[in-house]
Order: sequence, then structure tokens, then C-alpha cells
Amino acid sequence: MLQALLSAIVEILLSAAWSAVVRFFGLENVVEIATVVFGLGCIVISSAVLLLGHG
Repeated sequence: MLQALLSAIVEILLSAAWSAVVRFFGLENVVEIATVVFGLGCIVISSAVLLLGHG
């Protein structure tokens, strides 16, 4: 139950962040920003799995 709640919160935050990035930087830089967001997302997900998996 806690994992579902956390993943829903992370999904909402990533969606809001993505909307803000597109609004601020325009569509020209979206590919470069998407790469950074994907990398950060991987780090966040792997950290969450590491922390929650050992709990």
C-alpha cells in the first residue's frame, strides 16, 4: 500500500515537472531535457527500490 502511494506521488510530481520544463524551455530543448529527466528518474526509482526493498 505504501509503495503504491509513493509511486502515485512520484508520478504526479514527474508530470508536473515535465509540464513546467516544457512551458519554461519550449519544445526545442525537450529531447535534451528528457534525457536528463529519464536519468534522474532512473536514479530515483533505483534508490526507492533499494530503500524499500530492504525495509
